[in-house]
Amino acid sequence: MEQALTQKRGMWHKVLYKSAAVLTTCVLPFTCNVYASDNPALDALAQAAEKNGKTITWYESSPEDQIKKVLEAFNQDYPNVPVKYVRLVGGNELASRVIQEEQAAGKSADVLTGGPDHLWQLHERNLLLEMDAATLGLSDALLPVPYAIPTAASIYVQIWNTRTVPADAVPNSWDELINPAWKNKIGNWVRAAAFTQLASVWGVKKAEEELRKFVQLNPYLFKSTFPLAQGVASGEVDIAIGFYHSMQPVMQAGAPVNYKLLNPTPMHTISSSIAKSSVNPDAAQLLAVWLTTSRGAAAYEEATSRGNPFVPGTNAHEMLSTVDVADWPFDKSSELAELTDKFNAILADGATVK
Repeated sequence: MEQALTQKRGMWHKVLYKSAAVLTTCVLPFTCNVYASDNPALDALAQAAEKNGKTITWYESSPEDQIKKVLEAFNQDYPNVPVKYVRLVGGNELASRVIQEEQAAGKSADVLTGGPDHLWQLHERNLLLEMDAATLGLSDALLPVPYAIPTAASIYVQIWNTRTVPADAVPNSWDELINPAWKNKIGNWVRAAAFTQLASVWGVKKAEEELRKFVQLNPYLFKSTFPLAQGVASGEVDIAIGFYHSMQPVMQAGAPVNYKLLNPTPMHTISSSIAKSSVNPDAAQLLAVWLTTSRGAAAYEEATSRGNPFVPGTNAHEMLSTVDVADWPFDKSSELAELTDKFNAILADGATVK
């Protein structure tokens, strides 16, 4: 049975899928859940993974102590499926490292978690396993392309210092944020990725115009979004465009910061792919699919503060339920790559790097 409600871009679409293997309720593009107890695919993958017996390697960008908690939860469910974690800081190293390792040794890591542009590069080189939604018990929303399963999202938020920015001065829209009032007082990541994502909703022309207005504010650019959040907390800048997960450490430490989602809200979907050269492809797929279950998604979000917006019950899903989301689909990855280079150059030409 399939029931669909289709509306214009930026609106939500509700789809109810039912098959012999799994019952999945979806609100597209950002709602989908598969429960492990209802998904025979997980049991089949686990049995095959254990029979293989080989340890898989997972490349991802989160700190080791965070992923340790995720894997502890995974191994509570699958104690006989060992996983070795290797952190690739920032995620930008993913594609280049995998390509180099595949060329040198004929193999790399098994599970590769990163942004669509990185995974697309690997797919274009025929390095990724193509998966089947029916076999894995996944809906189209959780397997938007055959080579990538959404795992989480980096969600952009407006961050401000509550001591230096009065409550009545906090921007409520992009127009209020990209305003001369914040000249020399605003911060941003060294990359223009928020504006690149906004182009998926605004269109390239408007996004570029808004980026050029933003550059006129002489923003301070930070090489990572974590020191950006710290810069807001210390008063180095009054306000910034940053990531929700990056501001959690300073917020939890009691720093004078707060956040707000602006509409539309740009985000990066973080997905997991499986290398064709995987030593244990069943174990690799098991981990990637488990991360989409309510239990796996909760464990990942609790550990990293990055949730899966496709899974109901996650904070990410709740956060995004009241806004339009700006995120490029996988089939636009080549266009995204070109736009990223262009927008990064515009930002770098007119800002101050910290």
